[in-house]
Amino acid sequence: MIKTEVCIIGSGPGGSATALRLHKEGIPFIIIDKNTFPRDKPCGDALSGKVISVLSKIAPDILDRLQDKCEPLQCRGTRFVVPGDYVFDVPFITKEVDEKDVPVGYTLKREIFDAFMAEEVKKVAGDNMIIGEAVKYVTRSGDNYLVETENTKVEARIVVDAAGSAANFKTAYEKPKPETKQTALAVRAYYEGVTDCHPDNYIELYFDESVLPGYFWIFPLPNGITNIGLGLRKDIVVKNKAKLSKMMEDIIENHPLIAPRFKNAKMKGKLAAYKLPLGNPNFRISGDSFYLVGDSAQLVDPLSGEGVGNAMYSGFIAAEQIIDCFNENRFDSEFNKAYDKRVGRVLGGEMKVSDRLQKLMKYPKLIKWVGKRASRNKHMPDILSSMFVDIDYRKKLTNPFFMLKILFNK
Repeated sequence: MIKTEVCIIGSGPGGSATALRLHKEGIPFIIIDKNTFPRDKPCGDALSGKVISVLSKIAPDILDRLQDKCEPLQCRGTRFVVPGDYVFDVPFITKEVDEKDVPVGYTLKREIFDAFMAEEVKKVAGDNMIIGEAVKYVTRSGDNYLVETENTKVEARIVVDAAGSAANFKTAYEKPKPETKQTALAVRAYYEGVTDCHPDNYIELYFDESVLPGYFWIFPLPNGITNIGLGLRKDIVVKNKAKLSKMMEDIIENHPLIAPRFKNAKMKGKLAAYKLPLGNPNFRISGDSFYLVGDSAQLVDPLSGEGVGNAMYSGFIAAEQIIDCFNENRFDSEFNKAYDKRVGRVLGGEMKVSDRLQKLMKYPKLIKWVGKRASRNKHMPDILSSMFVDIDYRKKLTNPFFMLKILFNK
């Protein structure tokens, strides 16, 4: 039996952020992961400004090591392509915002990023990092939790569940499964030889009529590799009996803006499929001495599909709530509502807006009309840029009167 203050289940981005923040405060922990590293994690491979922000809060030298060791590709914006093939290039930095105040993003294979984060945790955790062992049970023992794998039993005052929504071990706390309408299915493949990517490595999102309310993506990666994928809500996939791999193949072969760029491109490896628990949870993500983090808390952005940054932010917030628990000697559910509230304040508003915008995507004619009007508005790139740095501005975009004012004002 190993005894500790905190047991973290899962050493992906959310669990790693929790561990590194706890170490900074000197709080003992055990971290367990069923995988060994490196391991592939199907994903879009985009690291948003949130990731950079959390790493900077934990320790700026971690970000320096990430850049030096992994050489991520700096991404400075997003290219949106909507029905009608209207194209909008949206920089992450607006003219009114100093670049030093808004972190840009990166693209980097999750296999590399997650291994880097696991290595950072291993440096500070040593033998308190247990990898290659799957958790089987989490039970209560008085005020503590017992976390059991095939070979190890850990007794901890607090449990942080960062194992993801697909983890199937038994728990002594409530961990709802994502609903069908709140789940996206996605496929991802790596290609080499894709041409005509943006010179500033913009990630590209294609809201093609054939995939709405989902999208097709092209994300440039280091060393000339490109992450290609397609995601769509599970309920729509089931209803239409859609085959995502075939939908992706049709776009690559036939889309007028995409097909020429794949003329000499070749897939590297195999197509991978995965699930995304879309965000805006309507349940408690904490309780008596436990916290749900990242995908376990269903914190994936409903519109963009971003999960890494949200996982790391929730992990960081969980660690700070744990620090408060030990300072106040309180671990009860009522006290831990502060975690839910802070996650809601930092991520919840953004996800609610994304959820509303995502629901609008199921109306192709509306999106095409909006795209046509917006393409004539010279201010549209700056307007969309503001979405990335100002959540209040993003909320305005869900107001039909505000949108009409923008669309009819050239």
